[in-house]
Amino acid sequence: MKRILIFMTVTGLFFSCQREEGDPSFASDTTISVQPNTKAEVNTDNNTLLGWVALTGKTDIPAEEAQATALATAMQMRKVEGIVTKAPLQIGSVEVVKGDTRKPYVATKGSKPEPADVYIINFANNQGYVVTSGDRRVPGVLAYNSYGHLGDTISNPGQAVLFSYMQAYIEEQREAFEANKEKLATQAEEALFKKLSKERQAELIARGYFDKQGKRVKSKFLDLTHVLCQSKELDKDNGNNHSDDFDEDRGRHTGTNLPKKNGPVLDPEATTYGEWTTEYIKAPLLKTLWGQSGEYNDKVGVYCEADHDQSPVGCVATAIGQLIAYHKKPAIFKDRVMHWDDMTKIDRGDMFSSIYSYAVQNNPTAKEDIQYLLAHLGDSDLLDMDYGCADIGSGSNIYKALHTLKLLGFNNAFISSLEAFPNFTNEIQNNRPVYIRGCETEISHSYSKGWWFWKKNHIDRTYTNCHAWVLDGYVLKKRKVTEQYIDCPSPKRIEMTHEEKLELVHNNFGWGGYRDGSGKKIYPQEYDGTGWYMANIFDSKSGRKAPSNSFKSGEQGNFKYDLKIITNIE
Repeated sequence: MKRILIFMTVTGLFFSCQREEGDPSFASDTTISVQPNTKAEVNTDNNTLLGWVALTGKTDIPAEEAQATALATAMQMRKVEGIVTKAPLQIGSVEVVKGDTRKPYVATKGSKPEPADVYIINFANNQGYVVTSGDRRVPGVLAYNSYGHLGDTISNPGQAVLFSYMQAYIEEQREAFEANKEKLATQAEEALFKKLSKERQAELIARGYFDKQGKRVKSKFLDLTHVLCQSKELDKDNGNNHSDDFDEDRGRHTGTNLPKKNGPVLDPEATTYGEWTTEYIKAPLLKTLWGQSGEYNDKVGVYCEADHDQSPVGCVATAIGQLIAYHKKPAIFKDRVMHWDDMTKIDRGDMFSSIYSYAVQNNPTAKEDIQYLLAHLGDSDLLDMDYGCADIGSGSNIYKALHTLKLLGFNNAFISSLEAFPNFTNEIQNNRPVYIRGCETEISHSYSKGWWFWKKNHIDRTYTNCHAWVLDGYVLKKRKVTEQYIDCPSPKRIEMTHEEKLELVHNNFGWGGYRDGSGKKIYPQEYDGTGWYMANIFDSKSGRKAPSNSFKSGEQGNFKYDLKIITNIE
């Protein structure tokens, strides 16, 4: 898979946050050591399921199964978010993404599953979308939103960040699966061995494939689904002798004269999926969907003649503003009393509050509080925003964000790399939203220090074109998957049950959004400002390697560098 998921048009809207979070200049004494690339490890959460994929070789997920998964996920997540669905959700469109191509799905009778990297499933009437895997090596829902429509244009930089990491996660999981395929298959074979009759087990032990404890002995790949059909009784029953087709060293058939039922053979029509059960839920902590322009930047002191508007407040200011609004402190900000309850009031029937909410829009004090807060967070003693116009945006960085939080009373907050803090979901579970940033551009600087024998070369790095947003919700879901294998030549069925796990993290991108989940845009500047994404994509080690040629992304949107977070904000 080369460049599958970056299908966004970079518009002027994107650039309103493009300069956010550039790190300080490289003039420092810090020596940066380059860490070698580490091989991705297979996601162990669903290892049992991956074992059966390795054993059967069936990697493609049919579009029909993906649609069923999308509908089930959407219905449950709407309950999580408290959305009342008056009419049943209906699928509006299904698209297949493979490599650099994206095309509508067309069902054909009796066709085999079409290879796909992911399926994009949009619900009718702008009631959201699901991005779900088309490959069993990377199982699960990758993204979900309860409103809007995922077209081929993404102007939200926060989404661009996550789609970058999503692509890298898919690539790495596939590579890890292939590297661990034999180990996974062995685990599946040993589990299946325990389900066989004593006679079958004795036969395989006698042939040297398993020891008496049920551990596989053969060092090479063992195709158990075919080995079981090599008994003399089975050869006699089928009137065939497959000795010429069987590679005894590898335990694999090389010919094509196998009977149709080589047992135990997976019966795909008998596979059943249990209901998703919610093991843990933390609904979105932030109740605001604030943006950078529109009425949010009315009190910013810099005016852009070309835009006929003030400079955007910047995504750092929006993220910090929403975080302190969630905690409702300090009581007084820059000599002004903050009416936090009024600033974050949610209209009846809505999920979130914004400056356009009726309760806020018709309360001049609350509205001005929001504008005052976002403007003065950019003061030189706080975020020290470098205000620009919409084409270049307004900039600050994560270190100034931490400095601002500490000045405002959040003394225990600290910065870490996301890789060094993998359990960031614990923060959300403890009611502490997480500040996060990712960068598009890395700049390396080489310089020398010292004299003569003591002279050493150093490499320093800075990062530019970054975006900041907030992680504030978490859902852990599980379901049982039951597969049936036919133990040829008898009609006996072997039933195997596994558990599938799904973790989703809610993202508030600081990009406005729909307040009621209906998909209706009240103002043009309101965009898809939130979304749920698979937690595992944050484990991606490389980010997106190249821009897409097919989905209008250009170079922008490649936020693969220096993913950092601020945690312990309380």
